Amino acid sequence: MNNKHNPSAKAAAILTDSTGLPQADPVQSVRKRHHDRYFDLYDRAPVGYFTLSEQGLILEANLTAATMLGVPGGSLVKQPISRFILPDDQDIFRLHCMQSVETGVWQSREMRMLNADGSSFWAHLQAAVALDDNNTPEYWVTLTDIDQRKQAEVEVRREKALLRCLIDSVGDLIFIKDMNGVYKACNKASEEFIGVPECEQIGKTDFDFFDRDKAETIREHDRQILASGKESRKEEWVTYRDGRRGLLDTLKAPFYGPDGEHLGLVGISRDISERKRVEDALRESEERFRTLCDSAPIGIFLSDSEGNNIYCNPRWEEITGISAAEGRGKGWKKAIHPDDHEEIGKIWLEAYTTGRLYCHEHRQLTPQGKTIWVRALVTPVKNQEGTIFGHVGTLEDITELRQARQEMLKTQKLESLGVLAGGIAHDFNNILTAILGNISMARLQLHDLEKVKIRLEGAEIATIRATDLAKQLLTFARGGEPVKKIIEVRGLLREAASFALLGSNARCKFALADDLWPVEADEGQLIQVFHNLVLNAVQAMPEGGTVTISADNAGSMQEGKRFVNISVADSGAGISEQHLQRIFDPYFTTKQQGSGLGLATCYSIIKKHGGKISAASILGKGSTFNISLPGSVQECASETYSRTAVYRGSSRVLIMDDEEIILEMAQAILGDLGYTVECVENGSEAVDLYLKRKEQGTPFSVVILDLTIPGGAGGKEIIANLLKLDPDIKAIVSSGYSSDPVMANYRQYGFSAVLSKPYGAQEMSDAIQALLTL
Repeated sequence: MNNKHNPSAKAAAILTDSTGLPQADPVQSVRKRHHDRYFDLYDRAPVGYFTLSEQGLILEANLTAATMLGVPGGSLVKQPISRFILPDDQDIFRLHCMQSVETGVWQSREMRMLNADGSSFWAHLQAAVALDDNNTPEYWVTLTDIDQRKQAEVEVRREKALLRCLIDSVGDLIFIKDMNGVYKACNKASEEFIGVPECEQIGKTDFDFFDRDKAETIREHDRQILASGKESRKEEWVTYRDGRRGLLDTLKAPFYGPDGEHLGLVGISRDISERKRVEDALRESEERFRTLCDSAPIGIFLSDSEGNNIYCNPRWEEITGISAAEGRGKGWKKAIHPDDHEEIGKIWLEAYTTGRLYCHEHRQLTPQGKTIWVRALVTPVKNQEGTIFGHVGTLEDITELRQARQEMLKTQKLESLGVLAGGIAHDFNNILTAILGNISMARLQLHDLEKVKIRLEGAEIATIRATDLAKQLLTFARGGEPVKKIIEVRGLLREAASFALLGSNARCKFALADDLWPVEADEGQLIQVFHNLVLNAVQAMPEGGTVTISADNAGSMQEGKRFVNISVADSGAGISEQHLQRIFDPYFTTKQQGSGLGLATCYSIIKKHGGKISAASILGKGSTFNISLPGSVQECASETYSRTAVYRGSSRVLIMDDEEIILEMAQAILGDLGYTVECVENGSEAVDLYLKRKEQGTPFSVVILDLTIPGGAGGKEIIANLLKLDPDIKAIVSSGYSSDPVMANYRQYGFSAVLSKPYGAQEMSDAIQALLTL
């Protein structure tokens, strides 16, 4: 290196003689100390120093510069400065040097420098051009590490951007004013509301945006806040210069500098014009609703999601007899009749869990003890997510309506009974005609026993028809309980069909499963159902047609769910949808001569057997009636005696009945068959006679007890006493009223068999023979 660029070398040359040995000189020693101190300060300066050649080579650099660039001291000399400048910033540095030459003054630039390890950092460079001893241009450069400052600036910018994003995302108006009311900043919402961009708001006051009176009011409010140092909130109507009006809910508070100096105030305003409009509209709506509810002729109430009453109108109070205050919460429940509490609870719970409409009629008790009938209609109120948060309901006093309805039903029933009575009279007159006619002919033909037999059989058949008609009336009118036994359905279907088809031009087609399960049922009642359905099908095809009867099994024996499905289909005109909905209603009929009891009776019988019956129809194509009966796991019992044989015997039989004509008939029949018969008309006589004969050693083998004895103990009470005397007694219960549970469940009461009235020799013989052969 040339000595002119090395101050230390220049000093050493001055202090050396011609022999090359240093000479002691006090002045030079002082200069050397000053020189060393200067270079020590130069190397340890807080900034880096460079001297660059015109070509950009480093001629000289201090230790700080070397440290900044991550290289050893002294190793920078003769290296190009471009090696330590980020490639993207090379042009900036060249421009920097050119401007130094052109202007002759110091130039400042910020650029990125490269460390020896490849990392970069931000630096602040200052450069100036100078001439060396040979008048050659060189550059004096200072280098300051500003990387931390740059990172801090980036962080500040990021935080400012984040803050700006935050306040701009707020829907409320945000603004900042200085101590003089001059706007210093605002957010997007403020721009949109006022209609002026932020750049045009900054530097202006409220006088630029509002009318003078309003601006003065705002300014005075601002002064009070700044003077008190406390925040303030108020609602205020403002009118903008373009005529728009808005209601603002504004919160203002003073803000301070780091030294506690008042800098101005910050405000947040929310435009509540629409909310105010909605609130006013809601208030008006509530007032209209309350006026409407208060004058409504029916009770109206509101409840929360838990069923707590939160509002009720005056009519609700009148109906229930309790005040609105008493009815709040769960207080409304005390108005419900105690007997209806459980049912209402179940229906309400189902309506609440399913979200469906609740509609129910029930009784209520007034504080005066009066029972009234009301109809409650409750609708769930849901939010946008579909969650129930309350209920609105009505309560209507229908006591008089129900009374009127019952009177109307009575009237309709009486009218229907009139039609029914006519039909019954017609049917019974026909039957009685057949009975009387055959008996009369038998008297005239006593000389010919074969003809007498034929006439008596005709009278018997007519009597059986009368029995069936009586059973049908009892089943529907009094809900007769079925007397069940295990029966096979296939035979019943064929028997009922053949009887119903007599005299018609229709034919029957069967599709019956071979392995059809038996059912536990009342044989007579099932025949009645099948006969009614087939007869209806025949009547639906006056021009003739085909009745299709199908039966098959459904369900699984393993699962214990066995059903026998039966269908009766016709190809007639069909039934309208309107009529189909009422097809099983009592007294409803579409036939001119019908009583409306046939299908209602069928429905009642099937329900009492634990089954289901339904109808389907297409106009012009016909109708189908479907029955489902529980299948039985038991097999049909085989009969040990002929159903047509009248058995004779010699056993002793006791009969109790209040009808003398029945006692005479029964005694005559059984006496003629060889039995020894004794009759009594009441329960006490029956018990006394049974005990007497037992003590005499001539006990009765069978006892037949009438279920109902007017004014005295009937069969149910007497069998209980007789069982105490003889636990092995064989007793038959007899009645003309099959609805009594004793007839259906006779074994539970101690009886061994049943004998339904009317009965004859065949039925009595069968019942007694069945017991004696056990």
